[in-house]
Amino acid sequence: MYSEIKTPSARRRFSAISVAIFLVSVAGMGILRFQTAGSWHLSLTYGLPLLFCLRHPDRRLLWSMVLAFAAMAVCKDFVFTPADKRDVWLWISQMANTLVIAVVVHTVLNLSVKLRRRNSELEAANGELTAREEEISRQNEELQSQGEELAQQNEELQAQGEELAQQNEELQARTEETHAANQELEQREGMLRMLLESLRAGGDQEVLDQICLSALRLLEGGAAVGVVERVGEELVLRAQAGERLKETPFAFTRSFASIVMETGRTAYVDDLANRPDLIVPGREGPAFRSLLSAPLRIHARTIGAIEIYSERPRGWTAEQFRILEWVAAQCSLTLEVRRLHEELSHSNNRLEGLVRIRTAKLHELVNELEHFSYTITHDMRAPLRAMQGFAEILSEDEGTPEERRRYLGRIVTAAGRMDRLITDALSYSQAVQQELELVEVDPLPLLQGMLDSYPEFQSARAQIEIEPSLPRVKANQAGLTQCFSNLLTNAVKFVGEGRKPKVRVRGERREGMARIWIEDNGIGIEPEILPKIFGMFQRATRDYEGTGIGLALVRKVAERMGGRVGVESEPGKGSRFWLEFRAAE
Repeated sequence: MYSEIKTPSARRRFSAISVAIFLVSVAGMGILRFQTAGSWHLSLTYGLPLLFCLRHPDRRLLWSMVLAFAAMAVCKDFVFTPADKRDVWLWISQMANTLVIAVVVHTVLNLSVKLRRRNSELEAANGELTAREEEISRQNEELQSQGEELAQQNEELQAQGEELAQQNEELQARTEETHAANQELEQREGMLRMLLESLRAGGDQEVLDQICLSALRLLEGGAAVGVVERVGEELVLRAQAGERLKETPFAFTRSFASIVMETGRTAYVDDLANRPDLIVPGREGPAFRSLLSAPLRIHARTIGAIEIYSERPRGWTAEQFRILEWVAAQCSLTLEVRRLHEELSHSNNRLEGLVRIRTAKLHELVNELEHFSYTITHDMRAPLRAMQGFAEILSEDEGTPEERRRYLGRIVTAAGRMDRLITDALSYSQAVQQELELVEVDPLPLLQGMLDSYPEFQSARAQIEIEPSLPRVKANQAGLTQCFSNLLTNAVKFVGEGRKPKVRVRGERREGMARIWIEDNGIGIEPEILPKIFGMFQRATRDYEGTGIGLALVRKVAERMGGRVGVESEPGKGSRFWLEFRAAE
């Protein structure tokens, strides 16, 4: 009901639903009465829509619908129906039915409200009864707790008597603990003595042997101790103490050490006679009957095991487990130190080799630079002396104007030679020092670009043929350009008088390498000059202008790119220079 709704939002929602039901019911009944039925009388009662109020309990909605339906019936039967067709008794019966249904629904709603109120009162009464029951239960619990307190006091009195007896037992237990502590101190003293003795040992093998000997002393009842290491599919005995063990390697898969290494846990066999499938290190005399084994680990990787062998069947205590695991840790540490020593020695040898190689390269570079600086200084003095001499002649104001022009021309020539020497020297120095990044290079567009941009390579001055199937190489583009420039320049320059230079560039692959040939029709190279033609300031002939640095620069740049350079030549029959680099994929 509306009066029972507490919150404003719920009341608004309830009223909205009531309005919606009212509008839908009145509209539906109006359509039925005025549109569908027309002028016919219907016996359909107006009371049926009032039953919605049983689902939506709103008395205001109920009587609003009754009034609306009454007004609708009056309009229908007395306004829109002709007088000769009016049925007053039908209208009265319908109104009576509607009123009866409204009264019944109203009564049902009032009864439901009373019923809900009665239920609320009953729930409140039940709540009071429940609270009273809880109070009674709490009082019972208090009485019970008081009873428990009395029982507890009795138990405390009894416990005091038991405590006296327990104190006597504790005194006896402390005596036993003192005895066990003394034994543990003796074992720890033995472990410490073992550690000190192992530290005083000389080499790694002596340390392992000393650890085995100390373990044999600490673990009573053992006949021998051995350290085994896995090498491939075999176990190798690395150290031992006690009864002499055979050092013959044995199969890893059939050994008890393989089980310990795979599980990574200390384990034992109380009687080896019951496990004929297991292999243990042999000895001279009767076979061992029992063993205890612990894994050896280095960097979380199990590499072997340390085992103690007994001549009779026996069990092994937890204390012996702990001692053997401690010994295994010392062995693992020693083996790790030995491996680190071996790795350090290997690294030192490798570094020494690298230092020797780099020192040799440095000496070679220093010697080459010394030779370069001495030779360049010597060769630069010649044009300087020429320039100085001709300048002194000109300063004396002697000779005819034609002679003076000739002297000036020689000064210009000497200056040009000096400029070329300086330029080539800088190029060579840069090639020696610069780091060259290697990438995949296609030589064909590189050479085509050079032919298009260099005047001396134009078709009017030289005939240069480039095969289109040149292999791609791993090189530096700038360095490769420098090599091609020097070799092509020499090919078109060193040609007999009156002959047009003809150059052919081709390539081939050789076992992962790519070789590019540059063949010319020049004057060739004398056999005695051929072996040293790529040296600094080496010139095949003095009849042509040059500094003697170009081919040395080609050799140095090619070597910096991981390649090689060579030549085949005969005097008067031209030369065939080649460059070889790693072929690109």
